[in-house]
Amino acid sequence: MHKNPGIRKEEELVQALDGKKVKDINNNLKYVLREMFDHLDDNEIVRSNLVGGFQKPDLYIEYKLHRIFVSVKSGGAKIVHQELLKSFIGFLRSLGVSTRSLKTFLYYHFGDGTMDGTGEKRLPYHTLQIKLAKRIKEFNDELNADKDIIKQVVDRCLFLGSHEGNIPADYIYYGNSEFGCISSRIQVLKHIKRKDWFYMDNLHIGPLQFRPHARYSGKKIMTEESRWKVDAWWANLNADIEYISERYNG
Repeated sequence: MHKNPGIRKEEELVQALDGKKVKDINNNLKYVLREMFDHLDDNEIVRSNLVGGFQKPDLYIEYKLHRIFVSVKSGGAKIVHQELLKSFIGFLRSLGVSTRSLKTFLYYHFGDGTMDGTGEKRLPYHTLQIKLAKRIKEFNDELNADKDIIKQVVDRCLFLGSHEGNIPADYIYYGNSEFGCISSRIQVLKHIKRKDWFYMDNLHIGPLQFRPHARYSGKKIMTEESRWKVDAWWANLNADIEYISERYNG
């Protein structure tokens, strides 16, 4: 049975950690442990396992009964979150985002001139960028001027998820068992608050850009439900996680 490459990497991380003494763990994962825990003991045994379910953390790492939850990213895919459109729009509304900006998000999401996907012609991204340029700039100006909104959106997409009662991720790790970089939730949110986010022209909230899971521009709709899901992606995730880990304490 074919297994998702991301899940295989998560399993490899667990296998490289669980039941191992610190001294027997490779240098890359010792670096990860040092970022998470103080005063490592070479003879102490580490525990790890997958979390499972619809949680943001993919796995946990336990050292001396202190458990840390980690979201794992790898490969070329930079998608950090997926959510039902209705749920995400409701979340933005709860943050006080204007009705005009919410409508812009919907116009951009469906790309067919409607806010409910009932239009006949779905436009490609580059055409939408031109057609909705003024509205996209207004959206970006509103949402990226408010650092608290950016922080809450990033926290939801990277660490909390959209379901109440979720286990929050403490860290985000980009890589595999042999090589990677890691940043804590605290470090990422410090970065979000301190950086200016007006440099991107396409529709975004902080570092996150949003698209439908599938718009089916110029092609037959294969799975209707895919049009009603939002994907959030962070274009330079690997480089940014590495920078954040070096720049901020936490």
